[in-house]
Amino acid sequence: MSTELTNLRIGVTGAGGFLGPVVCETLARLGARVQAIVGPPGEAARTPRGAASIAQADICDQAALRKALADAEVVVHLAGPASVAASFDVPERYVRIHTGGTATLLEACRANRIGKVVYVSSAEVYGRPLRSPVDESHPLSARSPYAAAKIGAEKLLEAHTHAHDLRAVVLRPFSIYGPGASPQSLIARIIGLARQGYPIALRDLRPVRDYCFVADLAEAVASACRFEGQGLEIFNIGTMQGTSVEQVANLVLEILGGDQPISETRDRERPGTSEILELIADNRRAREVLRWEPATPLRDGLRMALESREG
Repeated sequence: MSTELTNLRIGVTGAGGFLGPVVCETLARLGARVQAIVGPPGEAARTPRGAASIAQADICDQAALRKALADAEVVVHLAGPASVAASFDVPERYVRIHTGGTATLLEACRANRIGKVVYVSSAEVYGRPLRSPVDESHPLSARSPYAAAKIGAEKLLEAHTHAHDLRAVVLRPFSIYGPGASPQSLIARIIGLARQGYPIALRDLRPVRDYCFVADLAEAVASACRFEGQGLEIFNIGTMQGTSVEQVANLVLEILGGDQPISETRDRERPGTSEILELIADNRRAREVLRWEPATPLRDGLRMALESREG
């Protein structure tokens, strides 16, 4: 399977964030020639290993994107802020980068005659599920500006598949975690408190999420790059197993051998009725069509996050 990416020229936007370096390293290991765009000029970013070239470009600057993606055959689109909570404070920024940036990127791809885009969206587009686990046919229902901006980006991809014969793969990852995650992310916060011996005080212990290790998502991106489908294809990326916030905190303490108390503050992070209490992937389509499946049990992934200085 690894030879199928040999010398394939793949551009990666958002290559300097949480997901980007892992995706770039995975694609390079599988033989691809990776053209990494780490972020806009002047913005701090991680350096992806294995990239054949590294550039800085604002996702809304078409000329800069065209230059950075010269000769690319496929684009993996990861760029954009990931915090759902922060999107309520600056919704216009999320729309500009996720939706407007995707529109700009697609025009750059069209100008450069790039025929395929792999877009990493989010399970947040499903809102509060009407059924669980959630499959790809579930209605989209934005409960945050982040989700609305992601839906907008998905719809732009859909439009381009009809108007310009673009081949597009949309991956909807559920809760991705692992080394390099934002210190503000849930698991990173739990790990930080547990390592320092502090009580684990969290906003809400009830929400159930489907936690997928970052390296497994990177393998799904590689599978999407290999995939030969036509038009628009959508796949959920998750484990099909739900774990509550309280269970995650207990697992972290168990791995560390800690015995701090776990409590909830019930502070409101998401306004009104925007909270989603359960979000679990139905990943059968990714298993059957992409030939992808998660390889990292939650306990193992948490252990790797704990062992990493970035975790």
